[in-house]
Amino acid sequence: MSEEINNNTAAEQTEPAAEKIDASETAAKVAQLDLDSDEDVFDNMQFPEPDYSAPPAVEFHGVVKSYYLYKSEKSRFKAMFTGNRGVPQHDVLDGLDFTIYPGESVGFIGRNGAGKSTILKLITGVSFPTSGEITVRGKVAALLELTAGFTQDMTGRENIYTKCLLLGLSETEIREIEEDIIEFAELEEYIDQPVRTYSSGMRMRLGFSININIKPEILVIDEALSVGDARFRKKCRNAILQLIHSGVTVLFVSHSTDALTGTCNRAIYLKDGKVHFDGSVVEALDMYNADVEEIRKRIREKRRAKKRKAKQRLKQLKEQQEKEKK
Repeated sequence: MSEEINNNTAAEQTEPAAEKIDASETAAKVAQLDLDSDEDVFDNMQFPEPDYSAPPAVEFHGVVKSYYLYKSEKSRFKAMFTGNRGVPQHDVLDGLDFTIYPGESVGFIGRNGAGKSTILKLITGVSFPTSGEITVRGKVAALLELTAGFTQDMTGRENIYTKCLLLGLSETEIREIEEDIIEFAELEEYIDQPVRTYSSGMRMRLGFSININIKPEILVIDEALSVGDARFRKKCRNAILQLIHSGVTVLFVSHSTDALTGTCNRAIYLKDGKVHFDGSVVEALDMYNADVEEIRKRIREKRRAKKRKAKQRLKQLKEQQEKEKK
C-alpha cells in the first residue's frame, strides 16, 4: 500500500503547475528572504522535489493505537490493580500504513478524534503504538506543546540549554545557535530573566524559536502557526518555508485550509483510524469537506425528524385531551 501511494505522489509532483512560479525562482527568493519583512512567499509557491530515492523519513506499518475507556476516576484507579481487565478499548489508529520521504511536506486532515495529533506524538516518541512498526530517520523537532519542558524559575537562556540538551544537542552546538534563538524569539532584553516572568506569548515564541533553530531533519507541527501577533506569525511561516526549501520533512496538522494549502504538497485524510485518502492537498480537502457536509446533513435530518415526532406527539396529546373533555 505504501509503495503504491508514494509512486502516485511522485507522479503528482512531476505535473506542471502553470499557475505557480518556478521552483528554482522560489528557492532563490526564499534564500534572500528577510524573516521580519511583510513579504510572504507562501503565496503561489512551488515546492521542491522530494527525494524519493532516499530511505523514507517516516514509515508506519500496521500501526494500532488503543486507549482504555474508563467510566470514572474510580474505575481508572481500580484498573491499576486488575491490569485493565474488562475495561473497553477504543482504537484511535487501526492498522495505519503510510510512508513519507525526505523533503515532503505532508498535512494530516480529519475530524476531531481521527488520530492526527496521535500520529505526531508517535513520531516524536511522546507516545508509543499498541502494535505495529514505526520507523523515524532523522532529528525531529516538534512544535506541539511549545512551552513544555520549561522550568519556570530558570532564565530563558538556561531553558535554551536545558531544552536543547534534552533534544540531543551538545553544548558546542547550542552555543552556535544560542544567539539565533534569542534573536528570532525577540527576547534580547528578557533572556536572562526567569521564565515565570514571561507572558504566555513570550514563552511560546521562545519554544518555537528553539525548535526552528536546532536544524531538524523532520519538523512536526500541530496548529503552532498561531504564535504571537500577526507580524510574528508571518515570521514563523517564513521560517518554516526556509526549512521546507532546505529539504526538511514537514508533518503538519491543522484545520486551516489556507495553512494546509500554503505549507503542504501532500495530504493524508484520516477516517475511522485508517488512511482514507493520500494524495494532493486540494483533493483531500474536497473529500474531507464533502464528508463533513454529509455528516451535517444527517445531523440536520435527525433534528428535523425529532421535531416532527415532537409535533406529532403534541398533536396526539391535544386530541386525547379534547376527547377526555367530551
